[in-house]
Amino acid sequence: MTNCSTCHRDYDEANTKAVDHHTKPIACNARRTCRCQGRPGCYACGDSFCYCTAH
Repeated sequence: MTNCSTCHRDYDEANTKAVDHHTKPIACNARRTCRCQGRPGCYACGDSFCYCTAH
């Protein structure tokens, strides 16, 4: 198990979906000012103007 530096939850490095969720940046379609821009899917955006599929 590895602890994610973004959401601080443990994930299994053998699970490729979990690794992607905690390490690969999401494709955010919102403005450049969106807080989740360049962050992984586990990041809690909390922005009501965010239109990316992860949030």
